[in-house]
Parts: sequence; C-alpha cells; structure tokens
Amino acid sequence: MQDHATSGPARWAVRLLGAIILLIGVVLLIGGAWLATLGGSLYYLFAGIGLGISGLLLVLRRAAGAWLYCLVVALTVAWAFWEVGVNGWALVPRVIPPLVLLVPVLAVLPALRQTSIRPGHAWTAIAAVIVVAVAAGWAISASAPPILARAVPPPGNDTMTEPSLQDAGADWPAYGGTYSARRYSPLDQINRDNVGDLERVWLVHTGDLPQSELAQDKYGAENTPLKVGDSLFVCTPKNIIIAYDAATGEERWRYDPQVSDENIPYTAACRGVAYFEAPGADAGAACARRIIEGTLAPA
Repeated sequence: MQDHATSGPARWAVRLLGAIILLIGVVLLIGGAWLATLGGSLYYLFAGIGLGISGLLLVLRRAAGAWLYCLVVALTVAWAFWEVGVNGWALVPRVIPPLVLLVPVLAVLPALRQTSIRPGHAWTAIAAVIVVAVAAGWAISASAPPILARAVPPPGNDTMTEPSLQDAGADWPAYGGTYSARRYSPLDQINRDNVGDLERVWLVHTGDLPQSELAQDKYGAENTPLKVGDSLFVCTPKNIIIAYDAATGEERWRYDPQVSDENIPYTAACRGVAYFEAPGADAGAACARRIIEGTLAPA
C-alpha cells in the first residue's frame, strides 16, 4: 500500500489502535512477570511482549505490527485450547477479547506502510493461521491425559460423627449455631403460636459506652452471644468478655483487655467470641474449655 493514499484520520486511527494494543501489552507484561514469579503460566509474559511490540509498530504504522498481532492471536488460540480444551466458557475470556481486537487491526491494514500483500491474500493467510492454531490446540488438548476427579464417598451415618455436623441441642456454641453454620435450633418451646406472648425475663447493661471523642459515633452492637451449658457469653464493642447466667442474667465474670480508644478504626464492634472444648480432656483440666476472642488492640 502506498502511504500517500492514506488520509489523516486513517493515520490517527491506526496510531490510536496501536496505542491501545501497546497499553494492553504493558499491562500483560507487568502482570505476567508477577505471575511468573509466583510459578504461574508464562503465556501472559510472552503475550505482553508480543502485544507491546505489535502496538509500537502500529503506532509507527508498520504493517509488521498487524502481522505480529495476528501471530499473537494464533498462538493465543492454540494456548487456550491446550490449557482448557474444548470448554466453551473457559475459552471465552482467553480467546474472544483478542479476536474482537483483531477486527480493527485487519480494518486498518490499508492504512499501514510497507505492505504489498493483496487484501484477499491477507485474509486467506490469517484464516489459515487461525485454523491451524485451533487444530493444533485441540490436538494437544485431546492428547493430554484425562484429569480424574477424586471419588467422593457416598453419604452415610458415618459422616455424622464429625462434631461440626451434629446438632448443638440446647446450646448455641458457635456463631452459626454449629460449626457448620446451620443456624437451626431443635428447641421448640418458642414457636409461631406463642412468640407474640413473650415477655422480658432479664435485662443487663454491659457498661461499655464511649468515653472519649475518639470513640464517639463508632460504637456498634453487632454481637452474637454464645450459649454453652447454663452460661451466656457476650462481648462488647471494646472486646470486654462477659459471662452471664443464661436463666437469670446474673453476671458471673468479665474480662477486660483494656482496649484503648486510639485502637478503634472506623468502628468499635465485636461480632462475637469463639468457644473451644479440648476433646477428651478431664473436666478439671486447665484450659479444657476456652473462650477465644480477637481484639482491636494490636498484639
């Protein structure tokens, strides 16, 4: 193609397209280099290099930039089939974006310098390269050994020996009721028929209130109490742990980690505590049963 036949807008369109591809190449190059250091695929690193060079050549309006982009697309298609096989949804993010960008690259071919290839021949060559790439990728994926899923044992009563799957009975020892977060209690004293007749039995105040300007408007009541045996365990916004008698509300003990108001970030809120009971431990053993909590204060 002769350069004098190219209009000004066409030249700027080529340069803009080249700049976009160059930018994509730089992003892929940086991300690909980072991924390579983590032991990931090297494809993104090499694709970034190829796209970067292609974009730069297109900015200079060199036909080699378009042909290099076509080569990157062909190799991308082959790599995609090699990596995910004929999985359509997995192929979409790997193949569709470069193929979509191939359309404007081919459209600006007449505006590029130093090319004597006829348009019809160019389309034939590009189609042939893509077909060969698809065939090669499919052949490689088809020859790869199949990945066998690990057999899953059929459901049975044995699986219910896992403590996290068992009902907690009258207790609520975890945030979600059980360690599998079922959020279900088998207790039936309160139901749809009598819930409207409930009356308050006891009320307590933790005493944890904002004491300085640093804590004002930052306190949040987001605690989910745990009920184990005849005790109810709660935590306050500044991580004070309090144990109450579940029947009467009488305070049994409290632990104050002395969290400073300076340690409060955007909010002071304790979502709850964790309960742990050492399996097989003697009832009187030290720390056989524990209440665990994370605090706002740094370690």
